[in-house]
Amino acid sequence: MPPLDLHVAVFGASGAGKTVLLAAFYRAQTQPAFQEEYAYKIQAVNKAQGNQLLGRFYRLEEGKFPEGSTRFDEIEFDFFPRDLPEAAVRVHWYDYPGRWWEDDPVDAEEREAMRQGLLKLGMSQVGILLADGAKYRSEGTGYIRWLFEHFADECDRLRRTSAATGDEVSFPREWILALSKADLFPPDYGARDFEREVCRDADDQLAKLCSVLRAEHAFGHRFMLLSSVAAPADAQVDPRTSLGVRTLAPAVLVSTVEGAVREAQATRKEKSAKETFFQGLRDLVQFVDSVDDFLPKRYQIVSKILRFVSIKDFASTRVDRLKKIREDALRRGDTFKAVLTGMVAALRDEEGLRAYHQNQ
Repeated sequence: MPPLDLHVAVFGASGAGKTVLLAAFYRAQTQPAFQEEYAYKIQAVNKAQGNQLLGRFYRLEEGKFPEGSTRFDEIEFDFFPRDLPEAAVRVHWYDYPGRWWEDDPVDAEEREAMRQGLLKLGMSQVGILLADGAKYRSEGTGYIRWLFEHFADECDRLRRTSAATGDEVSFPREWILALSKADLFPPDYGARDFEREVCRDADDQLAKLCSVLRAEHAFGHRFMLLSSVAAPADAQVDPRTSLGVRTLAPAVLVSTVEGAVREAQATRKEKSAKETFFQGLRDLVQFVDSVDDFLPKRYQIVSKILRFVSIKDFASTRVDRLKKIREDALRRGDTFKAVLTGMVAALRDEEGLRAYHQNQ
């Protein structure tokens, strides 16, 4: 059975930390200790890309931080359950270069690369906007307001430019706002604190951004803290100091399911205004066999996800119970259930609770 495809687009201005995040994301989840704890590991589909990411990380350990990407990169990762040979999930990671926020394409080749990159964004179930933690720490709320204004203006420009050339760009409808370099903040600072500050001090800018993206619920209810590596003054990097990196893929998975539920609810005229996500999910499961008939193509994978992960798993099952379900699935060779249940559990462990917060 082919793996489930999850598409995620990552945005961030130059210096926000996207390149370092990708290297840390890959390195952390290829290690035996990770596989033992979380019951899955990842592997780059393209071996050369995997080696390049590992090389970046090992140079990080020497204090050599990589230069930011100047091109649109697509990297694919397969998620394998522990001790099972079949991949369960394939993540397509689209890295939109920060330089494209700030400068026009230098030539026809780069213009075409931007056009092709924008078309791929429409395939993404989830977008991640990466805020620079160092700038937020030094500049405060003014930086976040600038980031939202700047990103909204850029998305609006990209949509107008694309429409003029006959290529209507579409952006992900589900978003995660992530704060990079979280090691710069106190140990008791969590994603919930970040959410409180942003919603309190930049609500007007959030509203504008949602309007530009044509998605009422796009921003303002999923927040993450991410620390790819800790970088003290002597620049000696400890690979065990990451935060949120292991929570990222699970957050994307759950956001994808939430997006599908929202799409399904929108098609039902009798929906109650007070209907919760999990009520909508319960209704979705009742006719999961026909869900592909009305969900947009980017969300059709949800019909498969919901056959392997129960409503209770998403809603309230305890971590220890989720881990037991995961281990049972491994013993049966149930690839999908093992990985998907493991991801849901990762959102409930100690790191997940600090690194990821959802306020709706």
